[in-house]
Amino acid sequence: MKPASLLSALLAGALVAGTAAVGAGTLDKARAAAKFTIGYNKDARPFSYQSGGKPAGYAIPLCDKVAEALKAQLNAPTLVVEYVPVTLDDAFRAVDQGRIDLLCGAVPTLERRTLVDFSIPILLTGTGVAVRSDAPLRLTDALAGRDPVDAPVWRGSTDQAPQHVKLAVVAGLPLEKVLGTHLKERRIYADVVQVKDPEAGLQLLAGGGADAFFHDRLLLVEAVGSSKAGGVKVLDRLFRRDFVALGTRRNDDEFRLLVDFTLSRLYRTQDMSALYTRHFGPPNPAVLDFFDLVALPD
Repeated sequence: MKPASLLSALLAGALVAGTAAVGAGTLDKARAAAKFTIGYNKDARPFSYQSGGKPAGYAIPLCDKVAEALKAQLNAPTLVVEYVPVTLDDAFRAVDQGRIDLLCGAVPTLERRTLVDFSIPILLTGTGVAVRSDAPLRLTDALAGRDPVDAPVWRGSTDQAPQHVKLAVVAGLPLEKVLGTHLKERRIYADVVQVKDPEAGLQLLAGGGADAFFHDRLLLVEAVGSSKAGGVKVLDRLFRRDFVALGTRRNDDEFRLLVDFTLSRLYRTQDMSALYTRHFGPPNPAVLDFFDLVALPD
């Protein structure tokens, strides 16, 4: 069965089963308004941002694919697709209140799921850490997850003296308790400094006001690569893993099925690999396995 025919059959089945949202769902709303509104965070490079006043970033082409599928499903090629910048604080309420029809990328949490539903994941990311190249070796090894080098312990050894460090984190991002325990096992004692945004964290790190800065790893890679902060590197380790997904209105199963169908079909094509490469570099086998795993079978 052709993709469009299969999707139509699935959506019709969902309606017959009575699982569609009560009242006007996203498809009905878009048909009546002749418009489909997508919200995106303009300050979340490389996931989404503004370039020349227009939306750009990894998540935007995925949302474009959803808009194309919606046009095909409604047989409405002239449907207006509008991108609207939203803040993270307001994004989920905007979906819930119908001010936007699709949220172009966010990390699902239980609290957020009280307001919105989420698609299958569009990316696996998580908390990473940036350090200065001259950071204490004991700290760098601990943050990288490397075992301490076995060596004779001598009185007065710097490896045995307590070490006090400062860890910067964007306000609201929790650090795992296990990290603090792991550092203390190596006699490293950390004070946590909160900063308002990634730029402030990198500036603090580069200026010597912090020994390490924790943030979303992919955002750190982008920020370090585009900044002029020399002598800063991002470690490979992920301290926690997070999914990024698209946000939809709660209980709108008909539209969410269209979104998941569109993403699942895309993940099984070379277009997905090219899209990932354009923003993050060539995908390794683990990334390819991830997309193969989350893509739903027909």
